[in-house]
Amino acid sequence: MSTNYLASAMSRIDSSEIRRVFALAASLKNPINLSIGQPHFATPPNIIAAMDKAARDGHTSYTQTNGIQPLREAMAARYHQTNGFDSDPGQILISSGVAALIHLFMLAAINPGDRILITDPCFLIYRSMLNFAGAVVEVIPENFDRDTVAAMQDQKYKFIIYCSPSNPSGYVMRREQIEWLGQLADACGAILVADEIYELFDYENRFVSAGSVYPRSLVFSGFSKSWNMTGLRLAAVATPRGSGDTWQIIQAMTTLQQYTFVCAPAPVQWAGIEALRTDISDYVNQYRRNRDRCVHMLRGSYTIDLEPGGAFYLFPRLPAGRTDREFVEAAIQQKELLVVPGRIFTSQNDRIRISYAAEEDILERGLQALVELAA
Repeated sequence: MSTNYLASAMSRIDSSEIRRVFALAASLKNPINLSIGQPHFATPPNIIAAMDKAARDGHTSYTQTNGIQPLREAMAARYHQTNGFDSDPGQILISSGVAALIHLFMLAAINPGDRILITDPCFLIYRSMLNFAGAVVEVIPENFDRDTVAAMQDQKYKFIIYCSPSNPSGYVMRREQIEWLGQLADACGAILVADEIYELFDYENRFVSAGSVYPRSLVFSGFSKSWNMTGLRLAAVATPRGSGDTWQIIQAMTTLQQYTFVCAPAPVQWAGIEALRTDISDYVNQYRRNRDRCVHMLRGSYTIDLEPGGAFYLFPRLPAGRTDREFVEAAIQQKELLVVPGRIFTSQNDRIRISYAAEEDILERGLQALVELAA
């Protein structure tokens, strides 16, 4: 008799669609890659220099589990000055990326059977890890209106999770939407969980931090996207000062970090302080132009109903009768173009995710291919 050595919960995580795309793309020699979820620019050299100096100065040992004090103080100052809420540096947890923090959050706070509300579409890790935890996942469209939320007031959720600016759509939630979610959270005793990793990529000055609107919120902030530190793995989670329930969750996450990641890499934490001082407005302006170019080129061929106000993605609906899986195959085989099938992020199968974090010539080739594929 054979033994199954895997945890039964692994059966609730499906990565087959991603593996399928990678397998199709493996033979391409010079792909037009509009699939990558990371900036195309190099990590600013002053950040690399700060990391190098920290290592040379001997900052290569374990740090406090919750992160070095200077970085937590710098994050608290940023939350106050930029995000509009006060957070105690002692109640901020530094970890190895937002994905790590989400994993710690799920371990610390989700029980089998918990009802969790997430916006749809959503970053794939939320649904996968919630399924792994045995939660009951329900969805609300990320461009929801007040009536949609009002109809849910008698529901019972433990957490309401969203990402703004959004991966995969670039949609930026309006202040009143966050207020409505806060009202729903009050009605059902939930906590807001906001993934704000793309906050600096905000092209219409619409971004509002959950921490400035609703006190019982967990705010996840990352360094990967804003300063292209994707491989360096650094992020923070915070809560508005005075919120006992959310602080209890961060304490539990810190305990779990002690037994998992231990701490974020010490030199990277010191580099994070330098990153917070680093202006990326030139990159933001470039991506705004890229966004505008994408919308101009594609609006006649695709339905762009989720306004891409931030991040560096579009999540258009395909022409009638097309499915994401068939389209992605055709894009790879006919145009050597890589985009991501939408079903990874939503139950719908007629969307694709396009990343415009690319050099101008690559983006132009990709957009032309997309127009031709839609014909």
